[in-house]
Amino acid sequence: MSRVMPEPGGACAFASMTSPEAGALASTGPSRPVALLPTGAVEQHGPHLPMGLDIWLATAVAFAAAEGQPGIRVCEPFAYGSSHHHRAFPGTMSLSPQTFIAVLVDLCACLWEDGFLPVIINGHGGNRAAIQVAVTTLGQRGVVSAGFSYFDLIADVAAEILPDAAGGTGHACALETSLMMHVLPERVRTALIPEGTTPPSWPDPHLYAGPAVTVWRPFEAIRENGVIGTPSEASPSAGARLFAAAVERSRETVLKIQAEYGRRSTL
Repeated sequence: MSRVMPEPGGACAFASMTSPEAGALASTGPSRPVALLPTGAVEQHGPHLPMGLDIWLATAVAFAAAEGQPGIRVCEPFAYGSSHHHRAFPGTMSLSPQTFIAVLVDLCACLWEDGFLPVIINGHGGNRAAIQVAVTTLGQRGVVSAGFSYFDLIADVAAEILPDAAGGTGHACALETSLMMHVLPERVRTALIPEGTTPPSWPDPHLYAGPAVTVWRPFEAIRENGVIGTPSEASPSAGARLFAAAVERSRETVLKIQAEYGRRSTL
């Protein structure tokens, strides 16, 4: 495995603490410690990338962002997401949005009750809407939580680094392929990276398109190999820059969430 991937049970791993240690950490200091929960998916990523990509990348970003931060712990990853739009491709494992939301709500409620500030760090585009619903549901129950997708924090960096930011990003795209070339290069089937890009489609299915219209579509209806974007534009050097930006901005975001919403006196 690449050195970029965290070792299980590391210093900032939530589950490496004993229960008394977790209680002691949660009860000291002016702010709640952050419990960072990686979410992602196990789903098809074209012919050249492994199905675990989304949760692996979110986890790698989470651990790198938490490194050296005594007030941040990274929970065991919640690997499975809302991926029914990929079910035509073998191996894709999907939860219904309702199940995904229910699990997130239960986990985050436990963390909050025990004195932590739950923050979801997401690696799968199909989870975005469900995470928003989970955070809203938790708020209605008096639980403060937050969530973000690490790739949404680096749209400007992707636009600078990738030759075609719109065509280069989507799913199993230049962005994800580049990140995997940096984080887990041995898992990329380089010889199988497809040429070409996404056929014209409406609404625009690319990652940063931000369409005003939401339409549910199975991915095989958009492109037969399940790839959205132009993975042939990927490179290890682009992956290193994208990963560094994702880590830096995720750390900044988590610390800002903690500063704004973790103070015990204001909750």
